[in-house]
Amino acid sequence: MILALAACKPQFDQAPSQVHEPRILAVRGTPAEGRPGTTVAYDALIVAPDGSSPASNEAWAYCNVPKPLDENNTVATGCTSSDQNMQIGTGPMAMGDLPLAACSLFGPDPPPQMPGQPPLRPRDPDITGGYYQPVRIETDTLLGFGLERITCNLAQAGTDIAVQFGQQYKPNENPTLWPLTSTTPIDAIPSGATVTLTAWWPPESVESFPVYDPSTLTLVPHRETMRVSWFASDGSFAHDHTGRDESEMDDWTSNDWTAPKSAETVHLWIVLRDSRGGVDFASYELTVTP
Repeated sequence: MILALAACKPQFDQAPSQVHEPRILAVRGTPAEGRPGTTVAYDALIVAPDGSSPASNEAWAYCNVPKPLDENNTVATGCTSSDQNMQIGTGPMAMGDLPLAACSLFGPDPPPQMPGQPPLRPRDPDITGGYYQPVRIETDTLLGFGLERITCNLAQAGTDIAVQFGQQYKPNENPTLWPLTSTTPIDAIPSGATVTLTAWWPPESVESFPVYDPSTLTLVPHRETMRVSWFASDGSFAHDHTGRDESEMDDWTSNDWTAPKSAETVHLWIVLRDSRGGVDFASYELTVTP
């Protein structure tokens, strides 16, 4: 599930990779996947154009409002209301147990019917077979959401397939970013120059997993896709996102960045996501010289 975050939105006239105001760029849960009741530690990448962290008085919560079928947002509109959430902690990092009803509210188990409301149908999995519990983070000025992958029972599968799935499937782990490399030293980039930046990850960060195909009643093997989102306080990227699909074996992805025309320190952030909701992130300073 790829984009596990909804946060303050950039202006429509600027690329998503441009950071001109405080933003929540990523939310990470460790472990990246767990069954209901699993204890998860959460942290976030919260940034400002000057490289500082504008986070203050962070409040973390689980949203327990299923998304209505007629809503297209990542999470239900009701999740934006603080009285619709289960508080789990405050501060830069918080720890909370995944709600026991997560697979019912957001997964394949039949959800409860609310009084006076029509029944909700079980959720459909994403293309990786996954389901996700919304996680809310609010600071003094920002509101964002992450999606924590939950391990639920395999829906609409016979006993034999369910047993095979349990034997083959391993919960997702967060990927790891290796140090960024550049065609020009990042502490001496000429103003206006275009450099190629490369994000790397270890091969084991790309995990294999089975997905149940109800049309063939079989388990289909897959590999995770990897996606890097690029952000900077100045300059411009050729692409907001780059990555690798599951057929590509390369453990890196590159992007061209053009430096501003004036000498300054530019703050750079990269967010690596795998297709099952795993996250890692890193920050750098780029020195642009005259």
